[in-house]
This record gives sequence, C-alpha cells and structure tokens, in this order.
Amino acid sequence: MAFTNFKNIKAVKDKYPQIIARTGNLIPQDLPEIKVNPYLQEEILLNLETYRSNEFYASENLVSPLLRAAWKPYRKKINLWTHQAIRFNEELSGVPDYMFTYLDQEQYEILSYPLLTTVEAKAENFEEGWGQCLAQMIAFREINEMPDMSIFGIVTTGKFWEFGKLEGNILLKNALVYSIDELAKLLTILNYILQETQKQISVFKQKPTPNILLS
Repeated sequence: MAFTNFKNIKAVKDKYPQIIARTGNLIPQDLPEIKVNPYLQEEILLNLETYRSNEFYASENLVSPLLRAAWKPYRKKINLWTHQAIRFNEELSGVPDYMFTYLDQEQYEILSYPLLTTVEAKAENFEEGWGQCLAQMIAFREINEMPDMSIFGIVTTGKFWEFGKLEGNILLKNALVYSIDELAKLLTILNYILQETQKQISVFKQKPTPNILLS
C-alpha cells in the first residue's frame, strides 16, 4: 500500500492500530519571531494574487519558497529534498512532497539517516493530507530504526498550514491552523521545527545509508 492509498488518519490506524492520534499544543506560544525578508514577502504576495487551487501551483509558488527560507540557516546540517522516493516496504513507500533529513557532508547527494520531517502539500484536503503524512512519518521512524525519535509532519495547502509530531506511537496534531497571511509567525514555527530536528541529529549515531531508503 503506497502513501497515496491512505486517505485519512483512520486508514492508517486501521493498518497500524497501535497509533494514537491526539490534538493539543505542539507549538510553544512564546517563540521569538523571525524577521521576514522583504523579497520573500513580495514574492509570496505576488503568488497569492495569482493563486490557483491546485497542488502544483501551491507547492512551487507558496510551499517551496517558505521551506527554503526557513531551511537556509540549517543547510550545513540538514538537507531539503523534494519529490524523492523512499521505501520501507510495500505498504510504506512513495514520494513525499518535501522532507528534511540529516546532511552527510561527504555524500550530500545521497539520502542519509535520519529522516526528520515530512511535508505534504494538498489542494484543500487536509484529511487526505494527514493520512499520507502520517504514513510517511511511520516510514521515517521505521527506516531510522529509532522508535523514540520524534518525527515532525506538516500538511499544507500553501495558504494554510497544520503541524504534527509522531513520538512513539502517538501522533500529536497542533490544535491551531496557521495562515500564510501571518508570514512571520509561520516562518517562526518552521524555524522551531528545524531547531528541534537539528537537536536530534546531535544525539543520533550516524549509520550507513541502506538500500531500503531509495526506491
């Protein structure tokens, strides 16, 4: 069963009944706000003026610019991948829209342990987006072979963003939905998630990249 076959969180839970989904406060409310680059602000506003409600437009013109802007300060330790196939087994395989992983300085073109955060861009369909995102988070956990490592997940329409974290068998979805209208707040949250993923890299013992990562 590929990631795209999971149409909602219930479909994932039917296959993996040990997963518990909860809603709560994942994002701290007192984070220092990130300053928005004026060029990024201008580009996002322009792209919103010509917005089209399809995944490709949102992915290329809204999601990608924000992820890259948030990722730049972390690019020496974290890699940003787009549409890279991964495979744990037949049930957990497919192509996440975006993902953040450990950056191997000697083999930066090779997908390396650990897989840290997955991002699913969907056209107005959060329910389906979370089904696919949760399946990807479980695949990341299994590939990493570190069940206690936190895996972050993001589902976005480009205009609206939802955040979650898989810790053990518990998926905690943040109760609040964030809008691209609050660009500084959104970048602040993305920065927080990348900070948290970078902390995990420092305690992760690097292992060779297995063939199972790439399909």
